[in-house]
Amino acid sequence: MLTSIVIVTVAQPRGIFTRFPESSRRQQPCSDVGREYRGFIFIFVAMQQRHALYAISWLATASAGIGATLFSVYLPSIVRDVFHSTDQAEIARVGSFAGAAFLAGWSIGGIALGLVGDRIGRKMTLFWSVVFAALGVFLTSFADSLPFLVLCRVLTGIGGGSILMITAVMVSEAWSAGNRARLVGILINAFPVGFIAAGIIHNFIADFRTAYLLGSSTILLAIGVLLMVQESDLFVKSTTVHAEKHLQRESLFDARYRRDLVIGLVLFGSMLVGLWAAYTWMPTWVSSMSAAADQQAHRARTVIMLGIGAVVGGTISGAVSNAMGRRRAAALGYAAVIMVSCILFFVLNGVGPLLFACTFLLSLCIGFNQGVLSAYIPELFPTLIRSTATGVCFNAGRILTTVTVFYVGVLVPMLGGYNNAMAVFAGAYGIGLITLMFARETKGQELPV
Repeated sequence: MLTSIVIVTVAQPRGIFTRFPESSRRQQPCSDVGREYRGFIFIFVAMQQRHALYAISWLATASAGIGATLFSVYLPSIVRDVFHSTDQAEIARVGSFAGAAFLAGWSIGGIALGLVGDRIGRKMTLFWSVVFAALGVFLTSFADSLPFLVLCRVLTGIGGGSILMITAVMVSEAWSAGNRARLVGILINAFPVGFIAAGIIHNFIADFRTAYLLGSSTILLAIGVLLMVQESDLFVKSTTVHAEKHLQRESLFDARYRRDLVIGLVLFGSMLVGLWAAYTWMPTWVSSMSAAADQQAHRARTVIMLGIGAVVGGTISGAVSNAMGRRRAAALGYAAVIMVSCILFFVLNGVGPLLFACTFLLSLCIGFNQGVLSAYIPELFPTLIRSTATGVCFNAGRILTTVTVFYVGVLVPMLGGYNNAMAVFAGAYGIGLITLMFARETKGQELPV
């Protein structure tokens, strides 16, 4: 329907011009106006397509956050209903296996579908990413054993990992340098909006099966991708240029890209190690310190604080990144998250307003850094390897993170508490801070074709 309106509107000025065939002097100005009018319509349609892309990408990223976080808030309920246990050691065991499976799937999806995105295009990659994520959430509502639960978490992880990768690439390619960092920063932190949604769902729905059925309604976004999202113009242009000029496609492991690949991988991977240790286990940590009557409410409040903090951090990340540059902004984020982690895990030892405030600040710093790095990494690579490179940088570190999430659960009894285990893995932020010394600045640069 939009196409029909555009065709009629573009055709109308030409009809007006033909009313004056006797005067070429009168036709020329009308012809100029017609060209300007057609140009305006083209810009308007392009803007509508970009807005549709951004809306779908934002909602898909939020849906990935819901799929990731429902498990954290419902973990004690899942263990009670499926495994008939309320023992903390059993909760830690199930959480370790299922959490590691989720992150393994996330790594597989982000890397494999990143490669697919550079071959078949961005649109259909986003479609299949949404389908995988929604399918994993839907099947979790029927979980009746640990192997089946692990399989569901792998599927959910495959979808979630590829959603965050491909949406960051598509939005980066759709906007210019001045707006890119701000929009990607807001987009990537739609993921913690899913935390907030999961916390709200948990606050009102006690049964995990009902909650997961509700969460699987995000499959509707797959239809939105097919109907409303257009293929990336930059991807189409680069593919066409390479075909017409018989140019060889760039390789991710070319010497000229190898340094940026290693730096991007270490930067994002070091952040993920501390991030997932905290996001996966903090609700359970807070719950373990709470009275039985308060556990559900405190888990939900923890997840909501994590979500709100990350949203605020992501929202301001683009403006700070544009003002300070990518490297300095990321250094600020790493330094801040190290300081807050020390206070949260070493100083506080009880549930109260200060704990929830520090949870908010921790997630704000994490969300800020994730926003900066999510805009920075796609800027390092040319179009036909951008999806693959972004997928590798975003997700190769999750292989190590998979081990992190698994061993937090294992280390809890050895180190004397969830907070001590999470503090150990928060040390990874220091590695990221040091790596920034070797990174190059991309502020103000257009994406390489």
